[in-house]
Amino acid sequence: MPREELDGHIKSVTDDLVLNGPNATITCKQLLYDTTNELSFEDSIEYTAEMIARLRISEEGQEGMTSFLEKRKPNWVKK
Repeated sequence: MPREELDGHIKSVTDDLVLNGPNATITCKQLLYDTTNELSFEDSIEYTAEMIARLRISEEGQEGMTSFLEKRKPNWVKK
């Protein structure tokens, strides 16, 4: 990527990141750490499935799904 395009690319990526649920972002970071540093491959599969299931049934997960179906931004997006 040319240097003059870097600022625009970084802004685009960060704009996308703030749309993610805050708890989902925290959980994803923890999941990445745990599955690469703490768990075997087999345990990582089970752990990942459990974390995804927990996020989906959480209040944040339900708001994310509802906002998607209603074609609106989730309540954690301030814009």
